[in-house]
Amino acid sequence: MTIWAGRSLIILSIAHLVGMGAQNTKHFDDWFSGALWGLSRDEFVQPSGANGAFWLVVASFAVPLLLLGVLITQLAKRGIGIPQSTGWGLGLWCIVGALILEPAPLALGLVPAVLLILDARRTAAEREPAPTSSPSEPTPRVPERGTATPAGHRA
Repeated sequence: MTIWAGRSLIILSIAHLVGMGAQNTKHFDDWFSGALWGLSRDEFVQPSGANGAFWLVVASFAVPLLLLGVLITQLAKRGIGIPQSTGWGLGLWCIVGALILEPAPLALGLVPAVLLILDARRTAAEREPAPTSSPSEPTPRVPERGTATPAGHRA
């Protein structure tokens, strides 16, 4: 499940970058000519034109999510578990974003989030140690520190 969570993040990220990039190709020249250097504070507060397109494509969360997807996929292939908190954080971010802006594909991020949470729970359940004694056998009592042992000695 974790590998598929990583792969789905990669797919969503690439789809975002390609989709938004294709819609904003007219701004590519501005991006690479230095036109965005030295923008006023107002342009950062209310980005538009080439600046707004830059924040939708290059500076969007698609790039970090792509890197996260690659990392998750590589760790899963090596058998390294992903903390459940990663899935919860991703899921919470997607829910908040989707509540603020709909329609938006942010809700699709819930798919890898749920996969990460479920796989982390499954892995944790598999790692639970099996009981070493049967219920019919009494568990040996270990005396607490400083209490007398049956022979009268202090532990």
